[in-house]
Amino acid sequence: MYLSTKTLSIALLTGLLALPAASLAAPIGDPAKARIVATVNDKDISEWTLQRYAQLRGLPPEAVTGPQRDALIEELINRELIYQNAVSIGVDKTPAVQAEIEQVRINIVAGAMLNRSSDRFAVDEAEMKKEYESRQDELSGTEYKARHILVASEHEAKAIIEELNQGGDFTQLASEHSTGPSATTGGDLGWFRAEQMMVPFGETVEKMEKGSYTKTPVKTDFGWHIILLDDERAVAPPPFDSIKEQIRVGLQNQLMENYIADLRKEAKIEKP
Repeated sequence: MYLSTKTLSIALLTGLLALPAASLAAPIGDPAKARIVATVNDKDISEWTLQRYAQLRGLPPEAVTGPQRDALIEELINRELIYQNAVSIGVDKTPAVQAEIEQVRINIVAGAMLNRSSDRFAVDEAEMKKEYESRQDELSGTEYKARHILVASEHEAKAIIEELNQGGDFTQLASEHSTGPSATTGGDLGWFRAEQMMVPFGETVEKMEKGSYTKTPVKTDFGWHIILLDDERAVAPPPFDSIKEQIRVGLQNQLMENYIADLRKEAKIEKP
């Protein structure tokens, strides 16, 4: 990925920002959305409620027609009946339910605020191109083609390295001993960038010379590796159009982080 979201909170807020503004607002002054589609014990269910319910179900507006529309209305009637019954016996007043309601309320209000402030997070084409140009070195780089033999213990890895030192064939030893899925292809991992691998593995490959293999085993969470570097090649940056949306998200996340940082400067935050 070009730019990763730094914190879970930013990811959540980005999701809220992506919600259509209309989905967070009541149908004020819109006769079509205010139209009543059903009434349950004097409680009206509006067209807006139907459309919002369909949206939450992942259905596009054009799908809310015919039998599908009728089925959704019946579901809303059933939901309203269950809700009314729950309220009649005080389920809505329980601490657990009140806590959940408060969390939903906070999310809706925070999402509405982000949509209201969406202009401050807007990123235009010129800004994205400038960011793209400033990251040419990062976007280009080196790809490596390597093989590996993965085993469960350091002792077994050292024994295989000794066989290699005595002229053993790496591909054959990988097929015979490796516990990884690449054993069927003689340990071939194909082309990859160092950062795509776990840190000890990727860092080791970056320091190797083409045609060499590791003289000591490399430990990762998967086990012990013996690595053979087959080849390496320079990689040109991807075309701007292929990653501009990733760049947009990264820049918007940075603007959002700045916005939140400003709020935190003015806030009194205490932690136990």
